[in-house]
Amino acid sequence: MGGCHPDRSDPADLAGESGVTVALLGPPNVGKSALFNRLVDGTAEVSNYPGTTVQADAAPFEGGRLIDAPGTYGISSFSEEERVAREVVLDADAVVNVVDATRLERDLFLTHQLLDMGIPTVVALNRMDELRGDDREIDVDALAAELGVPVVPTVAIDGEGVEELRARIDDATAPAHTPIEQWFEDLPELSASRAECVLLLEGDEPTLDRVRSPGVRADGGGADVDLPSLRDTIYRDRRRRVDETVEQARVVGERSRTTADRLDDLLLSPRTGTPLALLGIGLVYLLIGDLVAQRLVDFLEAVIAAHYTPWIVSVVDAMVPAQGVLEPVHFVLVNDTLGLLTVTVRYLVGVLLPLVIAFYLVIGVLEDSGLLPRLAVLTDRGMSRVGLNGRAVIPMIVGLGCVTMAVISTRIAGSKRERLIATALLGLAVPCSAQLGIILGLLAALGPVWWLAYLSVILLVFGVVGVVLDRTLPGESQGLVTELPRLRQPDPASVLRKTRTRTRGFLAEAVPLFAATAVLVSGLDYVGGLARIVGGLRPLTALLGLPADFGRVVVLGLVRRDFAAAGLTDLALSPAETLVGLVVITLFVPCVLSMGMIVTERDLRSGLLMWVGSWVIAFGVGGLLAAVVGLL
Repeated sequence: MGGCHPDRSDPADLAGESGVTVALLGPPNVGKSALFNRLVDGTAEVSNYPGTTVQADAAPFEGGRLIDAPGTYGISSFSEEERVAREVVLDADAVVNVVDATRLERDLFLTHQLLDMGIPTVVALNRMDELRGDDREIDVDALAAELGVPVVPTVAIDGEGVEELRARIDDATAPAHTPIEQWFEDLPELSASRAECVLLLEGDEPTLDRVRSPGVRADGGGADVDLPSLRDTIYRDRRRRVDETVEQARVVGERSRTTADRLDDLLLSPRTGTPLALLGIGLVYLLIGDLVAQRLVDFLEAVIAAHYTPWIVSVVDAMVPAQGVLEPVHFVLVNDTLGLLTVTVRYLVGVLLPLVIAFYLVIGVLEDSGLLPRLAVLTDRGMSRVGLNGRAVIPMIVGLGCVTMAVISTRIAGSKRERLIATALLGLAVPCSAQLGIILGLLAALGPVWWLAYLSVILLVFGVVGVVLDRTLPGESQGLVTELPRLRQPDPASVLRKTRTRTRGFLAEAVPLFAATAVLVSGLDYVGGLARIVGGLRPLTALLGLPADFGRVVVLGLVRRDFAAAGLTDLALSPAETLVGLVVITLFVPCVLSMGMIVTERDLRSGLLMWVGSWVIAFGVGGLLAAVVGLL
């Protein structure tokens, strides 16, 4: 007799158990992260799941572990977020399913999927304050009776109901039987859990791969397993049950329009939303690209250079002789190019750390307020022309502050293909703030015509390369599909907690990478490798109609982009030569630290292709421009 016959034992009693893993699961923008921060009230760690760039926060909780799964509308493998959520749920002992009380029709689909899978669940009915503000109410007891699991009303941003939810997690349960079991007999004879049986019926690919492997079928087979295609049938039945549940919960009252709704109308109307979006982008750049990346960074670098650098050099001089057998070690530690304890520390602490904190603060505010998805909607049409969607506007803005940080932020893009396009464009045609400040200073001395010429060339290259990548890379970019949560005031405590956790996670990734890069570049400089590169670049500088000393500027750009821009100020160049030089150093390869992050985020092959492509495009465009302005 065929069929999937999972273990029908009741879920284990969680009361008093140690080492229990609890997952927080719910749709995007439902208040899940705010609830996570309220429950753990401590330090969380950020981790990436294998094969994805999707992050999940985790923290100690009641003697076990609480995991904040990515926001998702269902458990399957149709996106990286769903894949990670699926793994989190299958590994968890219980799930806290966070549901938006104002959107039961949308959110209870995931709830019913969890119950079909037999996952011990307690429902956190969040945003009850918004429901009350709309003069609506839910019969919580009726909802709990209909679902067959505990339901706890909560307001995550101010802590309402959080302690009751904490106490009810031990009561997490799931119905012993659900209507989906009628289709279990359509499956072949399998050794699988109830959750896996449900996923098989819904056509989940990773589960299909597992059952096709030897030893999974009860009869020892597996490679020839054929599964029914019942996803649409199951989804229709689940949607019907959701509607019945909502009806039984007796949601009453009519939602009245608020000031936030009227503001939302302004933000989403192209006529008013576009200038507001441009204003918002300008404010983000003003904070990250100007206030932090230039003013604060300049101040911190000056303080470090004046106090820390002399002190650490004196310490190293006392412990590691500058001459003799330890001379290479001394050079690697404190050289002026990229010394491990001097320039590298100055870059990490004085440049990158304030940018990382500012970026995560801004993202946290945009996320919690509901402004981020609206900004994505308004910029989607423009970004779609280069194979991206509106979510990619954030990395581009951050890139004007720091390309290294922007490469990290490409994780918010919807697919691997889009992350690749965004990373390539960032590395090629988006100047960082330190570089941009010097570029604008040089162009200001030349006049508006030269400034317009520079901007036109860079935008043209950005657009052409984006279109080429969009048409040549395999696959298709995802259209923008995003939920528009209601506008609300961000919770400062939640934003600060997320910023702290994400900053700690970033530094854990970045510090070893930057340290290894510093040792590599310093070693190359010590043996004369950088000087030989300058000599080898002279034929290329001749193709640009520029002096041979421009080769040194290019090499400086390999270390840090702003070093290259600053190097141009030391050369006596004509306006035409300055324009060509600025275009080349902008399009030239990212600095070594950004390249290291690109390889880490993407892969070595992609990083090398971007590196070589930047050389070709920078000198190719520079040569054409030199011919146009009469240098050749």
